[in-house]
Amino acid sequence: MQLHFIFSDYLLTWNLLYGPSFSESVHKFKQKLYLTYRRQYEQLQKDKEEMLTDIKNFIPDDDTLYNLVLETKLFLQLKEGVEKYRLELLKIWDQYKKKLRDSLKEILKFPLKEEYQIVVLHPVMNSCLTISKGNMIGWGKQINPKKQVQTIVEIMETITRMEMGKVNQNYQEIVDVVLELAFQNELYTRLSGKSNYQEGDSTLTYLKKQIYPYWLMYLGYDKEEFPGYMMRDGITFEMDSYVFDAEMKKKNLMEFIEFCVHNQKRIVHINTLEII
Repeated sequence: MQLHFIFSDYLLTWNLLYGPSFSESVHKFKQKLYLTYRRQYEQLQKDKEEMLTDIKNFIPDDDTLYNLVLETKLFLQLKEGVEKYRLELLKIWDQYKKKLRDSLKEILKFPLKEEYQIVVLHPVMNSCLTISKGNMIGWGKQINPKKQVQTIVEIMETITRMEMGKVNQNYQEIVDVVLELAFQNELYTRLSGKSNYQEGDSTLTYLKKQIYPYWLMYLGYDKEEFPGYMMRDGITFEMDSYVFDAEMKKKNLMEFIEFCVHNQKRIVHINTLEII
């Protein structure tokens, strides 16, 4: 798998117009354009899906607003910042790509596409643009200098969610917990060399503790190894309360989600887990 970090004037412009306003001056700029070119502004909304399908061959039906934005000082400043940010993302990708590829095979157990295009936006925009089942995302989020690995983990989680589509929408909490275990916890831990299992959405903590024993089975650990991982991750459970299932490791991530959905009562019924 390879990530290509690319740039597009059009997607940067689109996100400037339709993304959250990151300053008062940007808000006023967008408001002025909307009041002056309302029809063109509203018609641009549909362009995102076309751009994220084939950015290289995208040609707008009406380039009036695109041309106006491209000529502004604001756009030139954003474009300069995007290039610096793109180089930072490339550096992070180069640092972790080998370990990431190996880790994803063991965690997901289903193949992703061979290549993905990451259309780089400015991090001040705090944006993530996707379409279902595509191989391209728009990405512009701040990099934590002390946790650079978080950026590549979040990109890979976004790609995986995109690949999985709208799976088990009626059980979104279970889907979110499993993906948190897979990316924010396990993948982050493997890439950084330090357990990250105490991090995540606090509203999902209880459910995550319930699923955790089955997660260890899914990862293929033997029962004798469980105490070591419980200590590493700061999550304990009564091992005798669980029937070890050696077949769990044969499932892929989507099959594991299905298992959790179909066995909710069995999983959530056990309430003897503790956070250290």
